[in-house]
Amino acid sequence: MLFIVKSYPLNAVAIKTLQQAFRSAESDQALVLIDDGVYYAQQTNDGLLSVLARALEIDANTDPIPEIFALQEDMALRGISNGESKSNKASFTSLLMDEFVTLTDTFYPVVYL
Repeated sequence: MLFIVKSYPLNAVAIKTLQQAFRSAESDQALVLIDDGVYYAQQTNDGLLSVLARALEIDANTDPIPEIFALQEDMALRGISNGESKSNKASFTSLLMDEFVTLTDTFYPVVYL
């Protein structure tokens, strides 16, 4: 399942969607930050990890979290460094548009938040 986060901060409906989807998902999962969602990539001190942990009701230190990617073009437009960023267990990998398209072919279904 591929989750595409395009808003910042996540609203209550998006958080509820993540909770329900992650509870019922049985396949591999990834999360891609696009549009304003890439602002999560610049947070430090567990910013995104804390949001995900609360949204998914998981223990951020012991439970697995999905792979997290950030669209490089959107990061550049917003003046965010396009390198990898790490915050404890949460790491972001920047990807180009063609890599993003490949992810949409790899993971199914796609959920937009």
